[in-house]
Amino acid sequence: MASRSSGTDIAKGWAADLVTCLGFLTRLPMPSGLPFTTLADAMRAFPWAGALIGAVAGLLLATLAALGLPDLVTAGLALAALAVATGALHEDGLADTADGFGGGRDLDRKLAIMRDSHIGTYGVLALVLGLLVKTASLAALTDLSVLHIVALLAATGAVSRASIVWFMASTPPARRDGVAHAAGQPSDFTARSALISGGVIALILLLLTQGLVPALLIIGAGALVAALFRSLSLRQIGGHSGDTCGALQFLSETAMIVTAAASLS
Repeated sequence: MASRSSGTDIAKGWAADLVTCLGFLTRLPMPSGLPFTTLADAMRAFPWAGALIGAVAGLLLATLAALGLPDLVTAGLALAALAVATGALHEDGLADTADGFGGGRDLDRKLAIMRDSHIGTYGVLALVLGLLVKTASLAALTDLSVLHIVALLAATGAVSRASIVWFMASTPPARRDGVAHAAGQPSDFTARSALISGGVIALILLLLTQGLVPALLIIGAGALVAALFRSLSLRQIGGHSGDTCGALQFLSETAMIVTAAASLS
């Protein structure tokens, strides 16, 4: 009886963490009544939330492709629906980060620009070029089976969002307020849990659908871009912010999708 109760508590804890993460990463309505959990602790479920978000995007992409829409239109509509579901959270972070890193002369100015709701030239360029590359890469994958597409985007969603947790745990907050500071800094244990979960989810899905070499290339591309961006963020603002977390997710996911398009199409 005690073991069953313990197992139930663990399941409820994970469910609460997943709901917390989905509530933060999307604008979808979440059920209430689950145990309260802080976002910093709940981030162990980031890769699971990312896998679900990616799987839904993959299913939509495959469905639109099956309707016979042009490849670029299919990819563009899938990305548009994903942006609506997530509130363009990561795209906003990419644009603000590009403006801050590109237009700020010192730390205070960079952070001030990133907080400004207006978008500048660097932000526009980053968004346009990033979405162009992502759309073209997804368009190149529309001939794959539904299972392949869903597995791929679930894998990239899991790894890219696990990378956020690692990024936040391994770098200090760049400011003393804001979204990232309010979320709290995840512990090293939470970061390891997220990385292991994200890696295992992605590896299993990609091994079953793509094969060993493509799986390693895709995951490796995401990890490399995340590491390079972490280094850039440390040089630019000395740590992480909500915007840089969003930018890291967008860039690492895009790198994985580009790699998939190059190796699988």
